[in-house]
Amino acid sequence: MNVKLKIEELENEVIFLRQTLREDFEDLYKQGGHQIIWEQHSEKDRYRKDKFLEYFNSGIKNEFGSLTIINKNNNKIVGWTRLYDFKEEDLSVKLGYTFLGKDYWGSNINYNVKKLILDYVFSFLNTVYFDVYEKNIRSQKSVMKLGGILNKINSNKHEYILTKKEWSKWDSN
Repeated sequence: MNVKLKIEELENEVIFLRQTLREDFEDLYKQGGHQIIWEQHSEKDRYRKDKFLEYFNSGIKNEFGSLTIINKNNNKIVGWTRLYDFKEEDLSVKLGYTFLGKDYWGSNINYNVKKLILDYVFSFLNTVYFDVYEKNIRSQKSVMKLGGILNKINSNKHEYILTKKEWSKWDSN
């Protein structure tokens, strides 16, 4: 099961997702090295190169790696995301650590990223969770647009849940 969660590649007509390479750092930093991107996150200084490098390295070292998001319209790296915290007992995983460059906010990129990943993981998992910082209203709204439901609040994080059943109902609309 864990092997399936290290996604090598996924794509549709809008985006191409692939495992992040060390040489992606500069292009990812060009997108993520802006204060506005992190203003609603718990780590507001992640726009600083040293902090972004820590974030990047944690994604590279993640059990399932991380996925670089490439916009097929211009073949540019526009952000990244990852799966983490797989729980075999309930066939669940968390999806997050996603960011997009500001120029891609409000576009169809985030939806396409999440749709590709959710369609894939729900072929063998039952539940996906999203942990969102309490002040990150943009991400909360984004998760709710996907059909995520607030499950619980842990200190400063809101945990959203999306089940395979709910996704299949929502995704067919």
